[in-house]
Amino acid sequence: MMKLNQNSHITPIMLLIMTLVLIFPSCKDKKASSRDKVRSGVVKLYKMQMDEALADFESAAGLDPENQEAWFYIGTVYQNRQDYHTAIDYFTKAITIREDYADAYYNRGLCWFYLGDRNKSCEDWFKAEDYGRENINDRTEKCR
Repeated sequence: MMKLNQNSHITPIMLLIMTLVLIFPSCKDKKASSRDKVRSGVVKLYKMQMDEALADFESAAGLDPENQEAWFYIGTVYQNRQDYHTAIDYFTKAITIREDYADAYYNRGLCWFYLGDRNKSCEDWFKAEDYGRENINDRTEKCR
């Protein structure tokens, strides 16, 4: 911390610089922490530790609301729980952040399929295919 004597004063520019130095590293740290939480959650997801994975993904989304992967994986947990309506909401959130998120379209399409809405599932699968999702022909062929 800066020590001030009686003759020194802080100018508005110095105050602005000090504020920016304190704020910007914390923003970067939140994004990095968010990515770390997603990675931790993915490990737990593959171990089928759904509650723990969900907690990590929700924490990641709280740290960085623009982390589309956090929202995608929250949707994946709900999809695994067969709560398709909730999963669709989270996949949609991920797509809102990143319009070309092929995996989110694919998974959302699966949810629509399980809910019996062929038109919406096909729409999403075609978008997933357009955005580069591979190995989706078995799904899109049934839509043509």
